Amino acid sequence: MMNMIQSTLCLYARALKLLALSLIVLTIVGCGEKGPESKTELAVQGFLSGDISRDGRYAVVGSIHHGGSLWDVAKKERMFDWNHAAGEKSLIRHVSISGDGTLAATTVEDNVVLWETATGKSVAFWKAPARISALKLSWDGRYALLGMINHQAMYFDMNAGSRVFTFEHNAEVRSVDLSDDGLLGITGADDLTAKVWDLQNGDLLHQFNHRNQIKTVAISGKGKYGFTTSQREDSIIWDLKTGESVLKLPNRYTNFTAAQFSEDESKLLLGTFQGVLSIMTLPSGSVESTWQASPRKAYGGASSKAVVAAVFSQKPGGVIALMSDGMLQAFEP
Repeated sequence: MMNMIQSTLCLYARALKLLALSLIVLTIVGCGEKGPESKTELAVQGFLSGDISRDGRYAVVGSIHHGGSLWDVAKKERMFDWNHAAGEKSLIRHVSISGDGTLAATTVEDNVVLWETATGKSVAFWKAPARISALKLSWDGRYALLGMINHQAMYFDMNAGSRVFTFEHNAEVRSVDLSDDGLLGITGADDLTAKVWDLQNGDLLHQFNHRNQIKTVAISGKGKYGFTTSQREDSIIWDLKTGESVLKLPNRYTNFTAAQFSEDESKLLLGTFQGVLSIMTLPSGSVESTWQASPRKAYGGASSKAVVAAVFSQKPGGVIALMSDGMLQAFEP
């Protein structure tokens, strides 16, 4: 009799935990009551790629038909056009801005160009071993972590123009990120795994297994937390010291397309394919704020509203995001 009571209580506790997690996810993926405080068009036909500097000052985008460009977010002005060859509008598939905002990188197929944000000048050009499918610059822009279709990720010294480490997967590497302190890197691939790497010696520290392709990964500034998400499966926040999960978000019907930890590692900003943005407090998982991006009218092919990139704004509790329909949107608490 006692064993039956204990079993019933355990099942009840598990049900309550699942209900709590489900409520968190419903808060994240449901229609947020708050919309954007402002909207600015950066591309008529939408984005192929985009990134926002950590301080919210710059946005670099690869537009569908008009090449790459750097924007002043506050002034809402295009600063420079960035293309990989004179006289063309390059298909910029991947972009990244360094943490300090001084440098940006753009890719076309297997080519990488490094640009100065202050002058708009290209300062370096390299050819990767294979077509690039993910890109992240280090805090000072000296290094880059490249995900590639040849089942590899490469940690690259941008100053020296040479490979530091090559990291192996068994399928295309779709997403990469670097800690601000330059000690850790994370890679996510179509082989259903995410891997955390020691960037001092190239060692594999952790491997996180999912049951589907991993599309988005993130790592916090000092390497305390990692985030991995795959299609139609739980999204997980990891403790990178122990390799254990801190929180699981059952998001089988939601794709998280952007993830950014706060500087103090106490919050996680998430963006979805449906245009929902949320700030989550760690490690509790409580949702602090939720917004629903506002798509512009479906003209010229720019009707989608997936979150391409998002950062915490300088206004406490605020967010700045690039949407796939070519809009820059700002949200207030």
